[in-house]
Amino acid sequence: MPAITVINHYPNFRLLTPAVNTALQYIASGEQQKVKNILLIATDDTTLNRLKKQYFGDDVLTDTISFNYNEPGLAIEGEIYLSIDRIRENAQKYGNNFKNELMLVIIHSLLHLMGYDDVTAADQRRMAERQRKYLEKVQVKYLFRNLKQLR
Repeated sequence: MPAITVINHYPNFRLLTPAVNTALQYIASGEQQKVKNILLIATDDTTLNRLKKQYFGDDVLTDTISFNYNEPGLAIEGEIYLSIDRIRENAQKYGNNFKNELMLVIIHSLLHLMGYDDVTAADQRRMAERQRKYLEKVQVKYLFRNLKQLR
């Protein structure tokens, strides 16, 4: 049975597991792939920067890091780290609403776990095309809850 686990390590913010599960399963199905185990962690810039330095040798801020544990030809298995700080900033920078930017980054991360890459210009175009397709088709009403606004 596929397992998608969401861990929230960002203050006053909660990604909602049912919505994330719906979105990831829809995309996997659209790509004719199966999910074995995905761990998705919502965290901050400091954590992703530390991971980027530790595993990639880059001292940069990024909105997501994906660790792919897939064996070729088998179901998707890996970890996705999201920087809520970076996603909020990018939403403002690119004129997106936060929910769409968050979903775009989740889609992007899952596509990496499926073997898509964005190193070359051709890879970037292919990835952007898939992201747009799924961003238009994946419909989740409540993707997250901002707990600070509830008080």
